Amino acid sequence: MQGAVCIRAERAADDDFFEAEFQRRLGEMDARPRVVIDRDRRVLWRSENAEKLLSPPVPLRLSDGRLTTDAVTTSNALADFIDAVGVDCSSMLLRGESRRHWAMVLAWSPQGRPDEVCLLLNLSIPHRDVEQSGLARTLKLTATETRVLDRFARLSTPREIADQMHISLSTVRSHLKQIHSKAGVESAVQLTQLVRGYCSC
Repeated sequence: MQGAVCIRAERAADDDFFEAEFQRRLGEMDARPRVVIDRDRRVLWRSENAEKLLSPPVPLRLSDGRLTTDAVTTSNALADFIDAVGVDCSSMLLRGESRRHWAMVLAWSPQGRPDEVCLLLNLSIPHRDVEQSGLARTLKLTATETRVLDRFARLSTPREIADQMHISLSTVRSHLKQIHSKAGVESAVQLTQLVRGYCSC
């Protein structure tokens, strides 16, 4: 009986160790922007990447030490949402003016600190580019294919990509076809899912 108690204690210690290890590593790998604000949306703390990621075309911004949105209607909705956040996790979807881009806001108020709100943000754009994530290397993409895929991942249309890169629409379509082949996907949806899987952590 004493041996069983000892084994249970060792397993509990192992569980604590592995839980702490996963939390530590996830914190290092999770590239989603994180922000702590007060109820007036003044920023108290932010992750290193938050300012870079919370910029156009995403509908949320860090501006003058505050969390703001790109439209009055979403600003009012965000203010109401922040006022209602409690200790349980709440979520809100904010759409940008173009409606193409969005931010999913996960929020909670820490136990014992009711005037503060922690935000974890999932965005319509990837948190890292194709080169940083290692996807370009994995798929053996050329430099131009990498730039095309980065713009595609940020929800640019082939016409917009052509205009941004100063190349023809047929060249963009050719690059996208080559990327589809290298990635082993059959649709734009599958390619988007692959990029988000690679570039969002």
